[in-house]
Formats: sequence, structure tokens, C-alpha cells
Amino acid sequence: MLSDNEQFLKDHPSAIKIPVEKWISVASTQICYANELQVLDQLVGMAEPQYVSNPKVKQGLKEGNIRNIGTAFAPDLELLLALNPDMMMVSPFKEDFYDPIRSAGIKITTNSSYLENTPLGRVEWLVYVAAFFNKEEEAIVKVNEIAQRYHKVKTIATSSKNKPSVFLGKVYQGVWYTAAAESYNANFLNDAGVHYVFKDRHGTGSHSYDFETVYEAAGQCDYWSITVNYEEEYSYSLLKNEDSRYADFKAFKDKNIVFSNTNHSMLYEKGLLEPDVVLSDLVKLFHPTLMQDHKLVYYKKLSKE
Repeated sequence: MLSDNEQFLKDHPSAIKIPVEKWISVASTQICYANELQVLDQLVGMAEPQYVSNPKVKQGLKEGNIRNIGTAFAPDLELLLALNPDMMMVSPFKEDFYDPIRSAGIKITTNSSYLENTPLGRVEWLVYVAAFFNKEEEAIVKVNEIAQRYHKVKTIATSSKNKPSVFLGKVYQGVWYTAAAESYNANFLNDAGVHYVFKDRHGTGSHSYDFETVYEAAGQCDYWSITVNYEEEYSYSLLKNEDSRYADFKAFKDKNIVFSNTNHSMLYEKGLLEPDVVLSDLVKLFHPTLMQDHKLVYYKKLSKE
């Protein structure tokens, strides 16, 4: 006789067996959640592993315990069938790339954490991932602890009377993309107690402008915050070589550029579940008199000429 769980799975072919014993990931952010929950031993496949910095995943790929399934949009179906995972965790897109995989019997679950527009909103997805491994209670405790630390830092920052002006981003293929007022990055700045110069440009994604529009709004800003992905040490000269007009910004002249080199910092992996540390970095850099004992982790001030 089948157990209740076995009968349920038989009656619902698309249901996922819990706890998951073998799974596949298509995004580095999912690895961050799995690492926090200590369920990387169950990972058998990874899409686009070149974007993953987690040492355990890299070692698993090297030893063959974790297989490279190809791209997130077009994974190797034959390999997926051979791996026979309990589930494959994907990110949602307007176009459904995974119908052939479903048709082949691979069970898929969607992780939409990147659509959250607040730092703690993304942290809460830890509970969702934990549910597949029967670790919800553990995850809830972790989320609450992170939230408490985050709110403590936020209180310190937002109580400051000093609100330095800040702008974000740089030109990419002729367009300057900058965070909308209610977006993830803008919410970080709001919680860091600064004046974001585009706080009146509403939305949860990003806005695109030409260089002149950004310069008119941000030319005299106190600070400039950017993220880069650069193998070597980043510098002011490299930034200026990208576009000589960058040197006209007050923040460039005053050497007040705050940056994270994601090639080294793991901002988009470990930082996802350490928003309190990310916020502490920003507070220390934008408010030099606050949090002086904090050691910078993800962001630092650009210093190399």
C-alpha cells in the first residue's frame, strides 16, 4: 500500500517530493539561499556556472558532482534527464523557455526573488527555498535575525540630520540607466539616510537617460555610487577612459565615488542575504562620522587614480 505522500505524488504528477534530494539551479542568487540553508550537497546541476563564486559549487563542478547544464534559457535536456532531479529552480521570464523540459517530466519551480524591490523582501525568499528541504523554521529564524540587524543600522542612518546627495550608475551602450525611486537600489539609499537625486522618478525598475540629463541632475552631487565587474583593480583613470565627461562631476573631482567590484566582492551572491552588512557599508561611506568601527565588506571608496 502506498503512503499518503506517495499517493499524493501519484495523483499529482507535477508535485515535487519533499524534502528534495536532488535539484538543479539556474541562477547564482539561488546558490546564495542554498548555501545559507546548507543544502548545496543536494545540488546536482548548475546553469552558467561561470557566474558562480561559491567555492563549494566550484569544487563540485571540478569533481563532477555538479554538472554544467548549459545556459539558463536553453539547458541540455539530455543531461537533465540523466541527472533526474527532484526539481529544477528557475527564474520567471515573459517568454516560457521551459515547456520542453516540463514535457520531458522535469519538475520546475519558480524563484521570483529578483522581482522584490526591497532588501528584506529578497531575504524573505529564503523561507520559500527552505520549504523544499523541510527547513522553514530555521529559515524564519534567520530572516528575523537579519531584519533586526538591518533595522538597527537603518535607524542609525535615518536619524542623521546630514543627508548627502547621491546618484547611481554610468553609461552603458550610450544610455545611462539609473534606479527608479521605489527600486531595490533606491530603497538601499533611502535606508542609508541619503538624498537620492532621482527620488522623484517613480517606479520599481530603472529609468534610462542620456548623459546630459543625468549631469544636469547630478553634476554637483556629493557622492557617486557605481557597481563594476572588473578583473583587476578599478580606478579613476579607467572610469575616465570610459567617458572623459565623467571627470566633470563634482563627486569625481572630490574623489567621492563609492563602488563595489562585483568580480571580487560577491555583492550579488553573499550580499543578498547580508543586506545589513551592505547597508552598514553604505552608511559608513556616506556618513563618515557614523559606524566608524564597521569594517567594509561589499562597498568601498574608490581611491586608485
